[in-house]
Amino acid sequence: MITAIGTPVLLNEIKHIQAEAVGGDIDGSVIKNKVKAGLIIERYTGMYTMDNATAEFIATSRLTEFVPLLFKAMNETGEDQVFKDRQATLFRYFDFLDKDQAIAILYVQLLSDDLTGAQFKIISKAISGSNLIDYDQVAKLLAGSLLAKKAALKVLTLDKDWYSAQDIAYLQTLKGEGLVQLFPEVVIVKELKDFITFSTSKNELDMELQ
Repeated sequence: MITAIGTPVLLNEIKHIQAEAVGGDIDGSVIKNKVKAGLIIERYTGMYTMDNATAEFIATSRLTEFVPLLFKAMNETGEDQVFKDRQATLFRYFDFLDKDQAIAILYVQLLSDDLTGAQFKIISKAISGSNLIDYDQVAKLLAGSLLAKKAALKVLTLDKDWYSAQDIAYLQTLKGEGLVQLFPEVVIVKELKDFITFSTSKNELDMELQ
């Protein structure tokens, strides 16, 4: 039975899903998951108040409405094992998305003005762990904020499974002074045998490029 309060919520979800439906068919489980997602988002107050089943549902749902909640959760802190395990489960969300979709979501946040240091660390880990390397996005990061540039450097240290001719051509443009010129903030560049270290006057960009 649908209550008078629940009816508008459900109808709004159905209307939204109809726009996404293929061939006019709507899977009942999709409606159920959308409604459940709405309730989770509405009631979310922190990772400690979330049970393991909810974290698993979010991670495997592939529902994009959870993205703001995930970025919010990235700013939460906790030291005990319960928090760490729940965080690990929750951020598997990006592993279940199509690669192109995960890349779009993560790199857009890296370019946003409200990117935090905590988000930077978790997103960088997600990109590294799932091999979500995209040099078109790296070029955008290198034209962004200092934190975005730091993210670009992090991505550039990662190895891809396969390099296209376009990838190689782009990386060639960063050889020599090509990369350094994109960092007017840099005041020290140390070149050793296996890596380059960039430093700013405030040590905001300490990063070794392997």
